[in-house]
Amino acid sequence: MRSLALILSCLMLCASLGGCLGAQEQEETTSEPTDTTPLRVNHIQVKGTHNSYHLKPIGPTIRAYDYSHEPLDTQAQQFGVRQFEIDVWWSPGQQLQVYHNQYDSRTTCQTLQQCLQVLLEWSDSTPNHVPLTIWVEPKEWTWAAVDDTTVIQAQDMLDDLEQEINSAWPEEKIITPDNVRGEHPDLSTAVTTTGWPLLDSSRGKAIFVLLGGGDLRTDYHSKFPNLENATMFTMSVENTPESAIFSNTNPIGDAEEIQALVEAGYIVRSRADDAEGGEADTNETERRDKAIEIGAHSISTDYPTQVDGIEYWLDLNVRCNPISAPIDCSDDAIE
Repeated sequence: MRSLALILSCLMLCASLGGCLGAQEQEETTSEPTDTTPLRVNHIQVKGTHNSYHLKPIGPTIRAYDYSHEPLDTQAQQFGVRQFEIDVWWSPGQQLQVYHNQYDSRTTCQTLQQCLQVLLEWSDSTPNHVPLTIWVEPKEWTWAAVDDTTVIQAQDMLDDLEQEINSAWPEEKIITPDNVRGEHPDLSTAVTTTGWPLLDSSRGKAIFVLLGGGDLRTDYHSKFPNLENATMFTMSVENTPESAIFSNTNPIGDAEEIQALVEAGYIVRSRADDAEGGEADTNETERRDKAIEIGAHSISTDYPTQVDGIEYWLDLNVRCNPISAPIDCSDDAIE
């Protein structure tokens, strides 16, 4: 009797365990991972630096020049900077020099080629990074002169700028206007309908933007109608077919305009502060916080990290854009 009872108890226990295991196995096989919305280049928000190469002058200087940046690769690696601004000065037959002006000329990299090489080496060592945005600003041109000599020199400068970027940065690591436009008639239509390229296919790459308006922008468009075969995007003007990337440094006064551009699919660069404006001296954060809130894609600062004696800085990691990113975007999935 005892043996029969023991056998029956074992059979009941095995049946119970088998049912539990069967249910667990069924649950595991029927459950599927939740799909997330594919992220695009305009779904992120990053920190940028103003005059990214800049070192403050030696000796007494004015407040506008009284700040220094670490080398470009240090900014990228240690401070999470993903947008850079480089001023270039042109002379015929010479490399493009990098500095602010003749009174404020100290820099961490002397030429555009050197600056890009520093960033490229970092990029190659960190291939999963989100796209870098590199704004290049020609400095000596007033863009108001219309005489033939000035126009010819401007064209030569633009030729040199294109050549230097393409010789320093591999073609396969550049997101060009052609890549974004695709089969659409123009860039504006592309970014507001299909959208920007997917983020995962854009990692390790860079976007170059010509920071200049007026005649300089017009000259570049005359060289590259519809920006076809162009290396750089241009600083956009609303309601033009080449519009894709805007620069608006007034996130408080132009908050509605900036947010509307972000919602439409355009990329917008803004500013959190500037040394001359005094935000850092008084730890005034309204401009910085507003730029973050309204979804500016890159927010440029003179203070990407903490500085001795100054409480203010832009504490912003690469993250989901609060306006343009899909609701299921996760900061951990970005970088």
